[in-house]
Amino acid sequence: MFVERKIVGRCVDYAHDGRGVVKHEGIPIFVENLLMGEEAEILITERKKGFSLGRRLKLLTVSSERIKPTCEIYKFCGGCQLQHMTYAEQLRFKQTRVEEVLKRIAEIDVEVEPIIGMQNPWRYRHKVQVPFGTNPEGKLIAGFYQKGTHQIIDMEKSYIEDEEADRVLVTLKKLCKQLNIEPADVIQRKGVIRYVLIRKSRARQELMVVLITRTGYLPKKQLLLEALLTAHPNIRTIVLNVNSAVTNVVLGEEEHILFGPGFIEDELNGLRFRISAKSFFQVNPEQTEILYQTAMDYANLSNQTVAFDAYCGVGTIGLIAAKQAKSVIGVEVVPAAVKDARINAELNQIRNIQFFCDDAAQFMVKMASRKEKVDVVFVDPPRNGCGASLIQSLITMKPSRIVYISCEPSSLARDLKLLKEVYKVEKVQPVDMFPQTYHVESITLLSLK
Repeated sequence: MFVERKIVGRCVDYAHDGRGVVKHEGIPIFVENLLMGEEAEILITERKKGFSLGRRLKLLTVSSERIKPTCEIYKFCGGCQLQHMTYAEQLRFKQTRVEEVLKRIAEIDVEVEPIIGMQNPWRYRHKVQVPFGTNPEGKLIAGFYQKGTHQIIDMEKSYIEDEEADRVLVTLKKLCKQLNIEPADVIQRKGVIRYVLIRKSRARQELMVVLITRTGYLPKKQLLLEALLTAHPNIRTIVLNVNSAVTNVVLGEEEHILFGPGFIEDELNGLRFRISAKSFFQVNPEQTEILYQTAMDYANLSNQTVAFDAYCGVGTIGLIAAKQAKSVIGVEVVPAAVKDARINAELNQIRNIQFFCDDAAQFMVKMASRKEKVDVVFVDPPRNGCGASLIQSLITMKPSRIVYISCEPSSLARDLKLLKEVYKVEKVQPVDMFPQTYHVESITLLSLK
C-alpha cells in the first residue's frame, strides 16, 4: 500500500510537459513548478510504474530563471504551463526536448538549429476557444479548464490570447447573463451555450464569432446579435454551430450563419486565405510565416519541381509552394477543408495546384502504381504524427525530399526512425509557436539516400 511521504530533492531535468524531474532512490519524480537546479521539499503523492508524482511544498533554493507568472490564475489554470520560467529558459527547454527525443527515440545524431523564438511572447493566439458552464452557486462562467479536470476557471483575460478577442468573450458573458441564455448541460439535455470560438484576422483586424450551442435554438437571438455588433464593430461574421454530442469535440456538423458571410480573410506569406468556422489555420500568424518560409527554403523549389502537400487543410502550404513550383497536388480527408482550399486558390489566382479529397497515404499509393512521381512532399500531420500507412507510402513513392512540419517531437522522432533507412535527416529547425506552453513546432528536411 502506497503512503505519501516527504523528501528533499534537487531538480535535474524537465519532463516533456515542463515539470521538474527529481531522482530519489533511482526513481524519477515529476513535480510541477520546479526548475532545473532548484532544491525543494517535496511530497510524493502517487507512485506509478517506473516513476512517481510529487507536489512541491517548499523551495529551498531558487533558480535565477524563475520569474513571477504574469497571469493571476496561472497556478490553477491548464492553459499555460511555463509562465514561471524566463522566456530564455522556455526556449532552452524546448530546444533540449527536440534534441533529446531525436537521439533517444529516432536514434539520429543530427545538429538541431537554434530555436526561433518570439520578440514578444504574449498575446499571440488569434483563435480563442472556451467552454461555458456554471460555478457552484449556479452562475454562468467561461474560461480554461483547471489543470487535470473539467472544472472551468472563470477568466476575464488570457495573456496568450488576442486582447480584442478577450474583450468579445467578456461581452458575450455579460450578454448571456443579462438575457438569461444559460450554459448547456448535454448530459441533462438543458441549457444553450456550450463553447464560444473567436478568430481574428491579423491582416484585416476582422473577427469571427462562433456560438456552439446544444440545439439550433438560440433564445433572444436578435437582441444578442445587435448588442454584440454594437459593442464590437470589427466583427465581420457570426456563426451558430450546433453540437449535441456527449463528447469533447467542440464543433458539430450543423451550422447557421447569423450575420455576415460566414468567414473572415487573413494573409500569410503574401497570400489571402478564407477562414471558416471549421478551417484549420495556425493560431500564431507571426511565427507561422517564419515556419512556412523555412519549409519553403528547405524544399528548394524551382519551376521544374512537382510538389505534394499531404494533410493540406485549407491549402496554406501548398498555395505558398505553388508560387515557386511547377505544380502542386494537395490532398485532405476533410471535405470542408478541400472546399476552402479551392476557394483560396481562386482568391489568389493560382492555377498550378489541384486539391483532392482523399486519404493522403492511399492517394500516394495510387500515384505510385501509375508510375507518377513527385519531387517534394510536405507533411504537416496532427499531434499523433503521420502513421505507418503514410510513412510506407512515402517509402514506396520515394520523393527526393520530404519537408516534415511537426507539432509533437515524440511522434516526429517515431516517424523519422521508420524513414531513416531510406532517407537522411539533413536539418531540423524548431520554432516556438506557443510561448508559455510546453508545445514546440519544428521543420525537418529529409533527402533520399
